[in-house]
Parts: sequence; structure tokens; C-alpha cells
Amino acid sequence: MKHKGKRVIGALLIVVFLTSCTLKQEEMAKAPQLTEQKDWNYAFHYGSDYWNYYDFSNSFLPTQEDYEALVAAYIPQIENLLGAEDWYMDYDADADTVFVNLEMGGTPHSMACSPTKGADGAIEFSILLSLNQTKMSADRDLPHELTHSILGVSCFSNSLEEGICDYVSARTGVKYSRFFEEYEIDIMDFFTYDARLTLEKFYDMEKSNEMLDAIGRAGGYTYSIQTQDGMIWYECSQCFVEYLVSNYGMEKTMQLIREGKDESDYQTYLGTGFEELKNEWISYLREYESTYTMEEYKQMTKEFFQ
Repeated sequence: MKHKGKRVIGALLIVVFLTSCTLKQEEMAKAPQLTEQKDWNYAFHYGSDYWNYYDFSNSFLPTQEDYEALVAAYIPQIENLLGAEDWYMDYDADADTVFVNLEMGGTPHSMACSPTKGADGAIEFSILLSLNQTKMSADRDLPHELTHSILGVSCFSNSLEEGICDYVSARTGVKYSRFFEEYEIDIMDFFTYDARLTLEKFYDMEKSNEMLDAIGRAGGYTYSIQTQDGMIWYECSQCFVEYLVSNYGMEKTMQLIREGKDESDYQTYLGTGFEELKNEWISYLREYESTYTMEEYKQMTKEFFQ
């Protein structure tokens, strides 16, 4: 009887063990899979002790530690979103440290300086954040400027470059991106509809055509971000990039942005000529019908950001 009892107990223990192993495997399968990150260090340089001089308690970066954590979290997110994990190869494939120089000031808008290879072989870039913008609770400026740095060399079209930076910031900014997630809002829907209504509200057809003609073209722009025209130009630029990514994919869009030399490269990388593509986008923009009305969007925004 004793041996029989031991065999029964032994069998039960094996069943329990196998069951626990199965459950553990199921838990592991359901758990988020961590992606391997580059073994980089982030070193931060500051012009002064900003958190000692300014009150950022209501900001998206209330402490220096919060700012540094955001930078370290954003860079891999941006790399992954753009498929640009190789961006540092243009500067130093063997670099193990990224130096981030931060300046805060009273400038009306934020800026980023392209990365350079330092004398010690490290990658180094500078971010200038406007004090007015850093006091906001919802962050779009930091991921926007970090995207500029990851893109590195300037794109042949300022509209494409600013558009992809806003595309990224809408998907990574603190709290801002969670707004779209919580209400299950398609970001392309939001910005396409907003751009369409804004153009209809503020421009007659002739001026609207002038604004739209500037989107995606080679060269710079004449619209300052401090003006109404500038804000709409940025919105339209993001809307255009949203359209490109949605219809041609991120890989081809990034090839155009990172490798394109002029407007002929729309055909090279997207397989569609610039004028044809622009006409298709403008028709799409003007005829676009949103899932929600702008009043519904405004109410959602008010509820979420209050």
C-alpha cells in the first residue's frame, strides 16, 4: 500500500508540474516580447540648471530625470516607427554614447541641430526647447525635434521633413498620443479632416491653392510657425505625409525623405510622379469625410486634456 500510495502521489506531482509548466509557457507567450536595444549610453549636457531656475511642475518634463528618461525612451520608439535603426551609421557605427545637449530659452519655437561625430568618436546633437512650449502638459516638441536629429541630413523638401516629424510626435508625445488611443481615433482621420476644414475656413480658393502647391515641393517655405499660415502649413505637411505612409508605406516614404534629391524622386521611390500624386492627395483632402465632426473632436479634446 505504501508503494502504491507513493506512485499515486508521484503521478499527481508530475501532473501538477506539467500543468504549471504549460501555464508558465502560456503566460510567457502572452507577455509583451521585449525587443533587443542597442547598448548605448545617453549623456546629457546642459547650458544651466534649468529645473532650479524655472517651474516645470505642470510641464511634460517636471524634473531633469523625467526629461532624460523621455529622451532615452523616445529615441528607440522613433527609430522603430520610422524603420531608421541605422541612422547612427552615418556618424559612427561603433559609437557607444549619444551626447544630447539641451538649451532652453525664450525663442518662439523649438529647434534641433543635426548630429555630428565628436572628436572622441561620440555622436552629439543639440536640442533647443522653447520655454513657452515646455510649460505645456502635452508634449509634441521633444519627439518632433528628436526626429529631426535622427533623420540627420536635411530632406530636399522642408514640407516632407516637418511632416514626418509631426507624424512621429503625434504617435509618441507624452499624453498626446494617449488621446488618440483612448478614443480609438485614427490620427490620419483627425489631421486630414482638420486640414480640410482649416483651409475652407481661412482661405479662399486662390490662396488655398497657393498653400497646397507648397506642400511636398523641393526647397524651403515662406510660412513662419508663429503665424496662422505657418500652423496650417505644418498641418498640411503632416496630412500629406500621413497620406504617403498610408498609401505607399513607411519604408518607401522614408527612402524618399532620406535619399531623395528633388521632386523627380517621387517617381523613383513611390512609383508615382509628384504632380499626379499631389493632385490625388488634394482631391482626397477636399472630398474627405471624417468619422467624427470637428465639434465632437473638440469635445473629446476638452475632456481628455482638462
